[in-house]
Amino acid sequence: MKRKMPVILALLAVCSLYLFYTYFLMPAAENNRESLAEQYKTLQRYQRLVKGAGTTEAEVNALISETKSVEKRLMDEKSDFLASARMQREISDLTGKTGLNVATVRPLNAVKVNNFSVIPIYFEGNGNIKQVSEFLKLVEANSLLLKIEKLSLNITNMQQPEDLRFKIQIAGLNRA
Repeated sequence: MKRKMPVILALLAVCSLYLFYTYFLMPAAENNRESLAEQYKTLQRYQRLVKGAGTTEAEVNALISETKSVEKRLMDEKSDFLASARMQREISDLTGKTGLNVATVRPLNAVKVNNFSVIPIYFEGNGNIKQVSEFLKLVEANSLLLKIEKLSLNITNMQQPEDLRFKIQIAGLNRA
């Protein structure tokens, strides 16, 4: 029995080491692995957030510069009457450049919106399709921020469908 005792103790030690490894070390290692994987995912989320913060700052700076460029296109007249007169002058210049025949030009009542005034101008006349197209291009490219609120085009003569009668309402924005 004394000879078998070291073998039995060695076998018992090996079995206890195996049981310790199987029931204690393996689950703890698996828990640590899951915890590390979860922390790694959290770290990746934070990294994306930090990268996104730089992008957001760049987007905000782009919006600020775009807002400044739009503000340069606003009218800065002292009164709505002066802003309306400027709008009429701009419309007359644009229609003169394109060769449109304007029959009537009528300023409409200004509308207050927060710190701004919307200055609408209504005008009607006639011209051909190419002239109207050029006029619309010039309105889009104008140094003032102009918005076409209403546009009505009618053919005046069925034998010459390129001759049009137009009714247009354009509005500009003035700082109040």
